[in-house]
Amino acid sequence: MINFDEPVETKESDGVQDHSVQSLGATLQAQFSEYKDARKETENEWLRDLRQYNGQYEADVLARLNDAGARSKVFVGLTRTKVMAAYSRIIDLLFQHGDQFFNVESTPVPDLDPMAVMQMKQLATQQIMDASQMDPNMNQDLIMQRMAEMEEDLKEKYKDIADEAAESMTLDILDQLIETGAEQKLKESILEACIFGSGAVKAGAVRIDKKQSYSRMTDPETGEEGFALSVVEQPMPEVESVSVFDLYPDPYCTNLNDCDGLFRRHVLTRKQFRELADLPQFDSEIIKYLLKTNRTGNHVEEDHERTRRRIAGINEQHNSNRFELLEYWGFIDGHKLKEHNVELPEDADLSTDFSACAWICAGKVIKITLNPIAGYQIPYQIFPYEKSPHQFWGTGVPRMMRDSQGTLNAATRIWLDNLAMSSAPMMEINTDLLAAGEDPTDIHPWRVFLREGGDGSMPMVRWYQPIANANGLNQIVEIFRRFADETTSLPSYTHGQQTNSMNKTATGMSMLMGAANVALKSTIKNIDDFLLEPLITAMFHWNMEYGSNQKSKGDLKIVARGSTALIQKEVQSQRLLQFLSLVSNDQDSALVDRQQLIREIAKSMDIDADQIVKSEEQLQLEQQQQIAMQQQAQMQQLASQGNPEAMLPAGMG
Repeated sequence: MINFDEPVETKESDGVQDHSVQSLGATLQAQFSEYKDARKETENEWLRDLRQYNGQYEADVLARLNDAGARSKVFVGLTRTKVMAAYSRIIDLLFQHGDQFFNVESTPVPDLDPMAVMQMKQLATQQIMDASQMDPNMNQDLIMQRMAEMEEDLKEKYKDIADEAAESMTLDILDQLIETGAEQKLKESILEACIFGSGAVKAGAVRIDKKQSYSRMTDPETGEEGFALSVVEQPMPEVESVSVFDLYPDPYCTNLNDCDGLFRRHVLTRKQFRELADLPQFDSEIIKYLLKTNRTGNHVEEDHERTRRRIAGINEQHNSNRFELLEYWGFIDGHKLKEHNVELPEDADLSTDFSACAWICAGKVIKITLNPIAGYQIPYQIFPYEKSPHQFWGTGVPRMMRDSQGTLNAATRIWLDNLAMSSAPMMEINTDLLAAGEDPTDIHPWRVFLREGGDGSMPMVRWYQPIANANGLNQIVEIFRRFADETTSLPSYTHGQQTNSMNKTATGMSMLMGAANVALKSTIKNIDDFLLEPLITAMFHWNMEYGSNQKSKGDLKIVARGSTALIQKEVQSQRLLQFLSLVSNDQDSALVDRQQLIREIAKSMDIDADQIVKSEEQLQLEQQQQIAMQQQAQMQQLASQGNPEAMLPAGMG
C-alpha cells in the first residue's frame, strides 16, 4: 500500500509547490518506477516479438551464427505473413462494407419512473372507485388488475421511446466515431494486439474539437452577404490509439477491473508541453516553472525506445529536448486531494481513497481531478489477442509460433548451406606437382595445369562431390510450416499459400475458410469483450452525461457484434450453398428466385453483389434482345425457303 504521508525532501528554491503538495508527485513517481520494473520481463518479450515480426535475429543468436562461421543468415518471414493474415481477417470482419460492429438496443423490460408508477396507482384507484362507488379497500383485486393493465401499456410506451432513443444513440455514436477517426485508430491497436498480444485504446474522456467552417454572414453596413471562416469548439468523446509500450498497469492485477492504478507515459515537445498550460485544470504556473528550469527537457530515453529505433533502422538520438509526463488513473487519499484543492463531496470521508486522475512531470503535480468518467475507473481498454490465464497481458502471433519460426530458420539456413556446398565439387590439389608460377585457385573451363616431376601415380587434382540433403531438409521445412499453421490457427491457404490437400471446389473452399474462421472466433470474442463493448459503452456514458441530444438518452444497452457477425456469415454462407445445390434441378429451379439467391450467397461471402450480379433491368434488356434475334433468325429461315412475305414488316403480308 502506498503511503501518501511519507515525507519527501524538497528544495526551498522551488517556490512553486509546498512540501505536502510535492510529496504526492514524488510518491506517484516512485510508484511508477515500481510498475516499470515489474513490466521489464514482458517488455523484453515484446521486443522479441517485434524483431521476429521484422525478420531480425536476436543479438545472441546472431553472435552464435557468426562464431560458428555460418554462411547463410536468412530469416524466413513467415511471422509477418501470419500476423498480417490475422490482422486482415479481423479488419475485414469488423469494417468491411461499412458494417457497424455494435448495436445499441433498448432493454427488454424498461425501468419505470417511480413517480409514474405512483401516479398510475392513484389513477387506477380513482378509476375503480368511480366505476364501483365502493370503498377502495373492498376492491383491491380490481385495483391491482387495473394497475397491471396500465403498467403493461406504460411499458409498451416506454419500450417505443427506448427503441427510438436506441436508434438515435446509434447514429450519434457512429457520427462521433467518424469525427474522431476511430476506425483508423482501432486498426492501429488491433495490429499491435496481433504482434505483441495486447492492444490499447483510450475512450470516454472529454476532448474539445476545434472545427473550422464557413457560414453565411451579412455585412451590417453594406447589407451584402458573404461567407466568413469561423472556429467552433465542440466537446467530443475521446478515442485514441495507445501503444502498449506506454502503459504501466498495477503489476498485481490480471485485468483492468481489479487494477489499483495505471500509468501512461507521454513524451512531448516543448511546444506541446507549453500548450498544456492553456488547457483547463492544468497548473500553468508549474508548467512555466518546469519550462524555465529544464531548457533541454527532462526526457530520459528508455531501453525499449533505443531498441525499437534500432529495429526500425533509425539512428540514435541522444538529446531529444522533450518532456516526459506521467498520466495516472487510480485511487488517491482524500487528504492529498484536499491539499490540492480538489473539490470533494461535503460529507466525504477524507480517510478513504477516491478514484482520481493526476498528471505529473519531474515529480511535480501539474493536474489532479476526481475521475470525471461515469462507470469507469480507468478510461483505457486493453484487449488481448489470446487471453493467457492469470496474466494481464495477452499472447500474440509471433510468440505462438516462436519455436516454429526458430526451427524453420535453422532448417532453411542448413538447406541453403547444403545447396551451396553441393552445387559444385570441391578440389584437392597437390602443389608439389605444379609447375612454378601455376595458381591452383585460378579455376575456369578448359583450364590447363602445367605439371613438373613427381610420382606419376599420384593425381595432381582430386575432385570431391558433397552429398546433397535438400529433400530431407525440405521435409523439415514443410513440417514446421505446418506446425506454425497449427499453433497460430492460421492455415496457409488463408494467406494465399496452396497445399496439395486443398479442396479447390467452391464448396470445399467455403468449408475451409469457415473452419479457419472458427479459430479466430476466440480472438474476435476477446475484441468484443475487452475493446468494442467497453469502447462503445464509454461513448454511451459520455453521451448520457455530456451529450446535448436528449432524444438519445434512455434505458439502453450496448451489444458488440463482431463474433456474432462472424458466426452468422459462416453459417449463412454454408447453408445458402447447400440450398443452391438442392434446388439446382429442372423440377425445383422454377420455384426459386435464383437471382436473389445468388445475391444472398455473394453477400454472405463479403462480395459486392451489385458488381457481379446482373440487375433486373439488364436481364430484361438481354431477354428482349434474345427474342428479337430469334425472330430475325426465323424470318431469314422462311425467306430462304421461298416465302417472300417473310421479308416484309409485320402486318404487310
